[in-house]
Amino acid sequence: MIRLALILCCLPLLAGADSLRERLRALVPPPDPYAQEKADDLARIAREPVLFTEGQAIAMFTHPDCDLCGHAEAELQALSKALGVGVQILNTQSPANAALMERLSLDLLPSYVMPDRLIRGQMPSFVLERYLTR
Repeated sequence: MIRLALILCCLPLLAGADSLRERLRALVPPPDPYAQEKADDLARIAREPVLFTEGQAIAMFTHPDCDLCGHAEAELQALSKALGVGVQILNTQSPANAALMERLSLDLLPSYVMPDRLIRGQMPSFVLERYLTR
């Protein structure tokens, strides 16, 4: 009698085994299609120790002829002061900084580099703040 009760109790579980397997498979995240690109970016950053020589949290590429750079630099400087993090400003008028930017595969100004990411183009300060406070 107890065996029959156990079998009857387990039937709904066994009937749903396929859907349970499907649900468990759905919990496994799909592979990241950008994994290789992220790994390449991290390798580029690691090959450039000059970026964070004094413990800076972020480096920014600028140029005097860049219309967006002045405002972006002022925002970043204010943010760095508020958060107490170091910033390195790299003027691409310098051939060494222009070559560094190219090695990092950045092609827009302003652009930013953090130890864990490359950011092409101007980024709002609230986004940079989120990245810097993680």
